[in-house]
Amino acid sequence: MPKTVRWTVLASLAFSLGAGCANFVESRAIQNFADRLQSEDLDGLKQASSHDFSERALRTATALQDIKILRLPDGKVNVMEVEFVDESHRRVTVEMGEGKREVFYELVRSDDGKWVVDDVYLKQKKLGVTTFKSVTEQMDLLLTVREFIDACDAGDRNRMLQVTDLEFSAALERLPPSYLARLIGNVLGEKSPASNFKPQAQLDETTAVVKLPRMGGDTILTLSLHGTTWRVTDVAIDSKKEEDQLPSMHKHAIAVNTCVDFLDAYQRDDKVALAPLCDEDLFSGSLSIANLKQVLLPGPQLIDHELSLKLHGQRADFLLKGEREVVQIEMHREDSPEPNSPPHFLVKDVTIYEVESRQEKRLAALFTAQSMLQLFCEALAERDLDHLKHSSTQDFANSVWRRLNSATIQGLPLEMFDSPQLDVNSMQFLGALTRVEATQGGQPVTYLLREEAGRFYVDDVLWQTPGRPASVKETLALLIPVQNFSAAVALGRGPQQQAQVLQMLQETCSTDFNRMVWQQTDFVPNGGLSSDTFLATPLRSVVQSETEVLIQLGDDRFGAAVKLRKEHNRNLVDEVLLIAGPEPADRIEVKRTMRTLLANGQAVRPGQTQMAAKPAGLTRQKIQTAVYEELSDDVPQEILQVGDQVDIGPIHPAAGKAPARLAQ
Repeated sequence: MPKTVRWTVLASLAFSLGAGCANFVESRAIQNFADRLQSEDLDGLKQASSHDFSERALRTATALQDIKILRLPDGKVNVMEVEFVDESHRRVTVEMGEGKREVFYELVRSDDGKWVVDDVYLKQKKLGVTTFKSVTEQMDLLLTVREFIDACDAGDRNRMLQVTDLEFSAALERLPPSYLARLIGNVLGEKSPASNFKPQAQLDETTAVVKLPRMGGDTILTLSLHGTTWRVTDVAIDSKKEEDQLPSMHKHAIAVNTCVDFLDAYQRDDKVALAPLCDEDLFSGSLSIANLKQVLLPGPQLIDHELSLKLHGQRADFLLKGEREVVQIEMHREDSPEPNSPPHFLVKDVTIYEVESRQEKRLAALFTAQSMLQLFCEALAERDLDHLKHSSTQDFANSVWRRLNSATIQGLPLEMFDSPQLDVNSMQFLGALTRVEATQGGQPVTYLLREEAGRFYVDDVLWQTPGRPASVKETLALLIPVQNFSAAVALGRGPQQQAQVLQMLQETCSTDFNRMVWQQTDFVPNGGLSSDTFLATPLRSVVQSETEVLIQLGDDRFGAAVKLRKEHNRNLVDEVLLIAGPEPADRIEVKRTMRTLLANGQAVRPGQTQMAAKPAGLTRQKIQTAVYEELSDDVPQEILQVGDQVDIGPIHPAAGKAPARLAQ
């Protein structure tokens, strides 16, 4: 053989032997790792692995069971490519087993100079996208899940907290121990006999979701990567049983801690601590001004009450069950604008159900009902319309108080409320309605308070007065047209404001009254027949039908009968009968009389005098007695001077002064 050829063959052989020796080192390290894994030799597998791989992927006694979940290939190792990162780090691409599955190994040189496996990357293809998953990270993830479940199973609070992230751990750590134990029991549920630990994991670079089968559903753990370590950030339960559903264990724990903090601050009467825990309406409208010692709630230790919680979207509903009562605490969840930040829960309402009496008491009602009621009673005694409006519901204010002024309210039959002193006999709390039975002015009354915008306002008062509606609100609403008619007549005695007065009267009277009288004149004829004085007599009765209301004032000797007609959902004055005595001749129908005066040219404008025929029964003595003794301050001098000529209607001395004139 020529010398040149011999040297070429030797060089080729030397190169092949050198390459073979290099691949042999990597192949032996990887094959040793694969053989130890296949023989389930945990100690041997640790010796074939780096310290980091052993600490993270093989740290538990059950690591070999869990690594099977990843389905690492076994069989003969065939090295395809070696990348020399540096003297102690190599990346190796191999094909393994009969299927020649491609696997990537990271090899490092150990302290004793041997090459060992530092990590394994499995090639995965999903939806056309190829990814490489680290076995170290996947095993760390699975072992973290295993450690969490095992800690829950053992009831080991400390071990469980060690594998959760800081926020989740802080929320769980503050839970009452007894409640945490019950919550953990719910998380574990009934283990399916057909399934051991068979998690289904989906993970990306920093987050992972692991689903664990359970009887009738799944336990779902969410984890995040902190540095090189996975930590549990939340747990959810998806179950066919509604009572086992748990949307978020983390949010659940935060809500329970908020409830405990609320009960603790409430028990200590610490309103500074209560403020950030409560909804603004509950705190400002009730708790901030309340004496919390008046109403007891369960203590934060929950010694005598069993706590249960249901999360519904943005709501958290608590039930604290005791022997004598059940306390419901409703919370509203406010999510932070910062991503991944824990939510904030606020107490919106507290309701107490008394088992024996079966009463439902809302905390806001307990604290605000009496104070609001006292404010209303004081305003009613003083006829203070501003405070009556602010202490009443919108319906009460709109149907009564906003339709009155300082003059017309004086004519309403509210004498029994002249004293604000209220002796409360009982209070019933019926959800949004509070019923207060009391005695006032020596008479039994019932105040009804209704919730509006988180506060309770007086919605009506019930009285027991024969001949009139049981509702004060209804009674006053019926009397308002009468008061407005009376005030307009009183104002109409002055000659300067006739147009304004006629507009008031037209707004107060029925279509027929307007057609027959007010649309036929530009002034109030003959002083309005002094109707206001008759209408100032005490209320005797109210009789209603579908289309009419008949209001009786005074008595057979002196008073009035007013007929209201219902038009377009309004009660309007249709006729006023003035009563100056028991005989028919002593009674005048205002609408018909004024219509006659206008038709016969006998109507007298205020401030003018002319002879007018007096209707039957209107004697000069009656006119002068009423005018000089009762109306000398309100009737123009011209009428006083010619009382025997001008018909101003029958006036009874017992009627008193005419009502104050309607405000401008």
